[in-house]
Amino acid sequence: MATKTAVHGLCSNCGKETDLELLAREEIINVRKEPIKIKIEYCKCSKCGDEILDPYLNVDPFRLAYEEYRRKHGFLQPDELTRWRKAYHLTQGELAKLIGIGTATLSRYENGSLQDESHEKLLRLIMQPLNFLSLVEDSENILAPSKKEKLVHSLKETQTEMYSVDGVIMINFGNYEPSEFSGYKKLDLVKLYNTMLFFAKPGVLKTKLNKLLFYADFKYFKEYALSITGAQYAHIPFGPAPDNYEIYYASLHSQRAIESIEQPYSSGYVGEIIKAIKEPELNLFSPSELRIMASVSEDFANFGAGEITEFSHKELGYTETSNGEIISYMFALQLNY
Repeated sequence: MATKTAVHGLCSNCGKETDLELLAREEIINVRKEPIKIKIEYCKCSKCGDEILDPYLNVDPFRLAYEEYRRKHGFLQPDELTRWRKAYHLTQGELAKLIGIGTATLSRYENGSLQDESHEKLLRLIMQPLNFLSLVEDSENILAPSKKEKLVHSLKETQTEMYSVDGVIMINFGNYEPSEFSGYKKLDLVKLYNTMLFFAKPGVLKTKLNKLLFYADFKYFKEYALSITGAQYAHIPFGPAPDNYEIYYASLHSQRAIESIEQPYSSGYVGEIIKAIKEPELNLFSPSELRIMASVSEDFANFGAGEITEFSHKELGYTETSNGEIISYMFALQLNY
C-alpha cells in the first residue's frame, strides 16, 4: 500500500467534511473466472477511518478489470472500436445493423462493457478492410445511397493503394525464401504493418519502434522457433532495425495509416515520432504472438530511444555482426531480453 497525498473533502460514509488520505493498493477481480490484478485508488477518512473509492477519479474497478482482461487476451478496447466506427463516419445504429447485432449491445461495448467472445471475433473479422468492403457492398437499406457509395469508393481506393505499393515492395525487397535470416518464415507484409501500428498507437520515436519490432520478432523466435513477421533485421549504427525499413514506413504513409511528427531536442537533433492513425488488425495474430507483442511493449515502456538503442547494442546478434549485415535469428537463443 502506498500513500499518494491528502485532500480536504466530504466523506460519503460519515458525511463529515474532513481530510481524506489518498491511497492505492492492488486488488484481484474475477473476470469470467479469471483473476485479474488491478490497482485501485481510494480514500481513507481521518474521522471515521472508513475507506471509500476515490471520488475525485470516478473510476469503476470493474471497468479497469475489463480493460486489463481485454489487454491480456488481445480483445478490442472500447476506444478502438469507437475510433474505427467514427473513421468511417458510421453511427452506432448503422454499424450495428451492418454486422447484425443490437444497437444497445454495440453501445454497451463502446461504453466499457466486456464483449462476448463471439462478438469479439465478429468485430475483428468485420474490421478487416476487404471483409468490411464486402459487407457494405452487400448491405441493403441500411446506409443512405450516397453514404454507401462514398464508403465503398473509399474502401476500394485504400485497397488499390495498398496492393499496388506492396506488390512492388514484395518483388524488390521481400522476395526471399524462409531461412534463419527471416525466422524461417516468408515476409508477411500485412503482419509487419500491423505490428508497426500496434507499437505506434501511442506515438513512438522511429528509432525505438525499430527496436520494438526487432525484440518482438526475436523474442517470439526464441520461444517458438519462428518469427512473427518474417522480416529481416540489419545491423545499423542505431541498433538492429528491419532491413530497408524506410520502405515500410513510406508504404504506411501512402496508406494514411501513420503520421510522422518532428521532435526537436535542445542538442539540435530532430527525432521522428511515428503515430498510428489506423487501428492495428489484431485478429491477424495468434494469442501467443499478441502475448509477446504486449510483453515487449510493456517491458520497454519506460525506455527512451537512447536507452533501448544502448540495450540492443549489447545483443550478441549485434556485437557479432557488422554494419549492413543481416542478423541471423539464431542469435535470439542468446537474447538478453
